Amino acid sequence: MEMQNNFSFVIMGATGDLAAKKLFPALHRMIAAKRIGDNFCVIAVARRGFTREEFIEKIRAGIKKDDAAFEKLAGHLHYFQLEFNEEAGYSRLLEFLSQTEKRHGFSGNRLFYLATLPSHFKIIAHHLRNGCMAKTHGWCRVVFEKPFGSDEKSAKALNRELAGAFDEKQIYRIDHYLGKGLVQSIDILRAGNRIFSPLWNRENIDHVQINMLEDFGVEGRGEFYDREGALKDVCQSHLLQLLSLVTMEIPKRFDEKCIRDEKVKVLRKVKVSQNDAVLGQYEGYSAEKGVAADSDTETFFALKLGIDNKRWKGVPFYLRSGKGLAKKFASIYIRFKEPNYTVFEGQSLNPNYLVIQIQPEDGMLVQLNGKAPGERMKVVPVKMTFCHECMFGPNTPQAYEILLYDAIAGDQRSFIRADEVQHSWKIIDKLTKRRPKVHTYAKGSFGPKEADEMIRKHGREWFNRIENVVQGL
Repeated sequence: MEMQNNFSFVIMGATGDLAAKKLFPALHRMIAAKRIGDNFCVIAVARRGFTREEFIEKIRAGIKKDDAAFEKLAGHLHYFQLEFNEEAGYSRLLEFLSQTEKRHGFSGNRLFYLATLPSHFKIIAHHLRNGCMAKTHGWCRVVFEKPFGSDEKSAKALNRELAGAFDEKQIYRIDHYLGKGLVQSIDILRAGNRIFSPLWNRENIDHVQINMLEDFGVEGRGEFYDREGALKDVCQSHLLQLLSLVTMEIPKRFDEKCIRDEKVKVLRKVKVSQNDAVLGQYEGYSAEKGVAADSDTETFFALKLGIDNKRWKGVPFYLRSGKGLAKKFASIYIRFKEPNYTVFEGQSLNPNYLVIQIQPEDGMLVQLNGKAPGERMKVVPVKMTFCHECMFGPNTPQAYEILLYDAIAGDQRSFIRADEVQHSWKIIDKLTKRRPKVHTYAKGSFGPKEADEMIRKHGREWFNRIENVVQGL
């Protein structure tokens, strides 16, 4: 990666959990890896009253390192108190920003990161456009955290508001899953390997599962989670993004326009029905802090989707996620059809499958069939693996590092375009407008029994394994 230099990184909402747990640690690692040069500044903007020194100590506690990289970050870090609805405050922010840039030896390039509640997006965008972004000679970009809207209608309205303030090339809608190493490898896996690319279709693939399971509850996020639910929180973003990357046509070029064009084409063809959706809520959820006592918000979903195009017509895609489950893992399981040969004397062959394991132990595993030693025709499963950390080491860039670097570099390939957001919400709206019944499930299980019944009626089972990509066991 080329070193990035001569820019301001302005974090709106800098006292929140996202900034403390993700953004500042990512900046620290980028500095340690020498992906950021010497001419930059970080402006932490929030409503609370901190001195610069107090805020540096707050960040130090989160990063837990007193090394040269932290001292460099601290030396370039500044704090500015601002009420987001106060128009006059943005003029003061502009003056503060200009003076700080001059002090650090550059001017012009600015990346604003809105790590705020979505309800602040419109007012902040309006004031940035009329103030801090309008008066600069370099580039200006704005990163918006999810959720981006709460349904198709609100997403369209927000997109219209932002289109009136910025050019689409300035807008970076972030989904941190798109920064994960294994997710960014999907298009290379498909396009760069002849052993997979001819098989990536309805003739050879039986079904696909995209699973994102968590073994913990809402953990203090009850008020937010009770408004959103699992479908809006992770299906509209993470899981539909994974689905589009797995199923899109190989783009003509791996540039931001072609990749996002192909993703939108797939999202337009997704078919979903309430009859193939199961929602669940773990026992004890309504007693969580911030959750309504009579809440029917889903903490689990299992869906069967179809894609109505030539490549995928007839192939089922199963999407599942939930909290309070038996295991924590995220993976894409691609099950291939059985061979149509009759030479195995009635043996039941083990399925061929590919697992792209996003967490834990990120890597890939392929299960094949082989011959057992000393047996004439006994077929046994054998596995080939790729361990990401074994190959590239433990210090490869994490998701937020990659996405922050891309935003500074002006690369939108791993960010979401306006029409992508709207089409993904359209899919979710079909489920939420007439929501299926919400079933109760025990914490530590794999969700309600109805989810198992749904997939079994199609002759399939959920893939509940965490593969050992180090040894293939």
